[in-house]
Amino acid sequence: MKVHLTFYGVLKQEVGSRELTLTLPQEVISVGELSQHLIARYPTLEGRMSSVAVALNDELVRADHPLRDGDHASLLPPVSGG
Repeated sequence: MKVHLTFYGVLKQEVGSRELTLTLPQEVISVGELSQHLIARYPTLEGRMSSVAVALNDELVRADHPLRDGDHASLLPPVSGG
């Protein structure tokens, strides 16, 4: 399954790219499992992923939301400022 990813904010620095297309192993079937896969691939994300919101095809989803081939996931870190 291929999933297109867009990283925002500090996440794009952690990954080294704003956009990626990943071919995921068959056992990665949910947004939560995608997060675990990304942590395994980019260990610096480990402390951040618990607070990252994921929009799948422009809709915010929960960790148990299923992934489908061709989905586009946007990873959104918390926003702060004043």
